[in-house]
Amino acid sequence: MRSVPYMTFIRVRNALAWRFRRIVGDARLDRAIVKIAWRWRPLLKKPVFIGIAGSAGKTTTKELLLGVLSHKGRGAGNPASLNALPEVAKTVLRVRPTHDFCVVELSEDKPGILDAPLALLQPDIGIVTVIGNDHRSAFSTHEGIAGEVGKLIASLPSTGTAVLNADDPLVIAMAAHSAARVMSYGLSPHAELRAEEISSDWPDRLQMTLVYGTERVKIRTRLCGTHWVPSVLGAIGGGLATGMTLAECAVGIANVAPFDGRMQPLDTPEGVTFIRDDFKPSLWTFEACFDFMKVAQAKRKIIVIGEISDVIAAKEVTYKRIAIRAQEICDVTIFVGQWASSALTARQPGENEKALRAFSHVRDAAEYVNSITREGDLVLLKGGIKKDHLLRIILARSENIACWRDDCARDSFCNECPHRSKPSGLAALQPATSITEIAAPFPSTLLRPIEADEQVIVGLGNPEARYAGTPHNVGYEVVDQLAASLGLTWEVTPEAWIARGSSPGRAICLIKIRMAMNLTGAGLKKLSDTMAFSPEQCIFVFDDLDLPLGTVRTRPRGSAGGHRGVASILEAFQTDAFRRVKVGVGHASAKLDRVKYVLTAFDEENRTIIDQAILTAEARLLEMIGPPSIAKGH
Repeated sequence: MRSVPYMTFIRVRNALAWRFRRIVGDARLDRAIVKIAWRWRPLLKKPVFIGIAGSAGKTTTKELLLGVLSHKGRGAGNPASLNALPEVAKTVLRVRPTHDFCVVELSEDKPGILDAPLALLQPDIGIVTVIGNDHRSAFSTHEGIAGEVGKLIASLPSTGTAVLNADDPLVIAMAAHSAARVMSYGLSPHAELRAEEISSDWPDRLQMTLVYGTERVKIRTRLCGTHWVPSVLGAIGGGLATGMTLAECAVGIANVAPFDGRMQPLDTPEGVTFIRDDFKPSLWTFEACFDFMKVAQAKRKIIVIGEISDVIAAKEVTYKRIAIRAQEICDVTIFVGQWASSALTARQPGENEKALRAFSHVRDAAEYVNSITREGDLVLLKGGIKKDHLLRIILARSENIACWRDDCARDSFCNECPHRSKPSGLAALQPATSITEIAAPFPSTLLRPIEADEQVIVGLGNPEARYAGTPHNVGYEVVDQLAASLGLTWEVTPEAWIARGSSPGRAICLIKIRMAMNLTGAGLKKLSDTMAFSPEQCIFVFDDLDLPLGTVRTRPRGSAGGHRGVASILEAFQTDAFRRVKVGVGHASAKLDRVKYVLTAFDEENRTIIDQAILTAEARLLEMIGPPSIAKGH
């Protein structure tokens, strides 16, 4: 255990470093660090410098290789996934002339990003893992990503070694641009270093037989999932390139624990096992998680999925596809985030509604997960370090988590954040406090149960007077128009304005929730519980920014399409089985500032267009609700 004086020194040093950086400025200090590293690197003659690049597996490959090399010598590597140029420079500065190695993972997030780090590092050995979809938006194609990553291999001297994944055509093709010796690895029979007899059936960890020339070595790792095989082989290849034997490499690998947030298992005192894969939420990484869960042995399998990144197709389609795949494997599938409700479109009629759930906020997901988990459950958290911060689901089981922000962009895990105990994030769901109208006594029959053939029509909007006449309140205006046409009177309750009556041949109930748009679902669910109506009896009317101004569309069900009010309803009821009428409010000015546009009143020209659309939407509603015998056909 370190002494009190030493720990005091560390705290003082860190405090001074933070203040110095604040005074000097991050950019200026980083430039100085890089310049110093440039002067230091030529003095490091003995250490072997190793660079690692690729779309995935870099950090785990680096940690495994550090475990391998530390078995025989001393050296340094960049901490965590800190792989930008200043971090590469800091790693170089940590290397001593007497060290044996330096291992650095490199970032390839945009064109040209590797030029400066490679010039500084001057690697002797280069390892490439795999080329995937990460950062594809910056490169347009996989070939573009491979071109940037390939700079590592092209930079190697003729005395160096390129360690390449033979199972990835874009990676092994880099051999043509290397002056160094090439060592291939993978499952291909043509690979120089291969893995055979691979298994990772939880609770067993990843194990395999390594094959290198005539040598065969059985290895048992601490990793979870067969998708780590390329990382293991890449690290072994790096060790072999430095002169170690296959057996020596295997010993070093066996003791390396899973890295934070990369299929990292955590056991709770209650007997629940969480698998944290909450560092990278790229769409193309999901199949590896599903493969792991498919063969895992557990009483129940639960998966929690946050925001999905690197989505090429429509988000609604992607979330539905992932939800269908997850339900094939897991007993319970839970989605979290802005697009979570899109997953509800994957639910089939008659399915257990508890098998697929969706929550907009991590706080609500945490409460649900921790209320249903029990001994023997295996829970996989699949999210991202910058968006979801799903680790709070685990932390909340043993400590007070007060920060439940859904928009935190901190690039770190919550267990490292000093702010997790400070209240932050959305308040509990409650009616908008800015409403000054007090609910007067209303007829006791107003909240009577909805009849079997009665239709419930919900107009979405914001209740405050300042939002009247804005695009976001078109839903309110449509039901106001319908109420006026039918001669219905609005009554006010604490949760909503309600007007009950009938259209020709059909009893109807019109509702405008008296809560902020994004909280509509909570208010409507409360009314549903009181008045006993189902989603199938409901039609909601709302604005749609993706439809041209004045366009009116109907849908029998579906995702929220990015509309927060609709998403809150789908989340509250945990189903998408609502009919809907969408009124287009899309306009060129919305592209500049969507939020400002939807909360600003229509100008005179657009007002004329939207007034006609309101009449069209009213006509569509009357068609949909019609007499019972007609309405059943919609």
